[in-house]
Amino acid sequence: MRILALNGASAASGIGFGLLALEHGRLRTAFEATQPGRDAAGLPALLQHQLDALRWPAARLDLIAVVVGPGSFTGLRATLALAHGLALASRAEVVGVTVGEALAPGLRAAAGGDRFWCVSQARRGRVFIERPDGVPVQAASLDALPVPERPVLLGGDASEAVADALGNAATRSGLLGPTAAAVAGAALARRDHALPPLPAQPLYVDPPEARLPENGRQTAGPA
Repeated sequence: MRILALNGASAASGIGFGLLALEHGRLRTAFEATQPGRDAAGLPALLQHQLDALRWPAARLDLIAVVVGPGSFTGLRATLALAHGLALASRAEVVGVTVGEALAPGLRAAAGGDRFWCVSQARRGRVFIERPDGVPVQAASLDALPVPERPVLLGGDASEAVADALGNAATRSGLLGPTAAAVAGAALARRDHALPPLPAQPLYVDPPEARLPENGRQTAGPA
């Protein structure tokens, strides 16, 4: 099985992708790259170059694993659009996963259980929080974070800021973002029904900032 993993959730690290093969139940990474600050418009050409180098026709991809959020609006939209576009030209299934789902196995192993949070950067001094207990993803300001009952291990690209804000209530895992293999692994778990269903569409935590036109005029939401 040939797998493409796409991750555009982190505005800090940029868009990443990986090409992997599932062989005898084990994932083998054939190529992985993250392009900090790279224009999302250049991703299709870069991907095609790597597919050509591996002699993997895009039409022969079997699974496209794509991060749906939470995170960068632009990066998520770009990678999801690419995933669905490639699926139209191939037999590949598109499976969406969250950042927390991809990081969960590594965080769970490091924490020795479910005492961990995945925290992702948001705008205006806020972060998105994913927990392993089924609580919906929430957004919180760094100066008004929920305080865990017991110390938690943090992963995700906002873990440094959240650890500083929570002090002794949190520790850093050093896992700032999922690898391509982690994204692919979470997608395979969802495909095999080990994770609950999730649409391969952007995961929006905040309400939209653009409002519907009123009296023929388009109005902007809160800045």
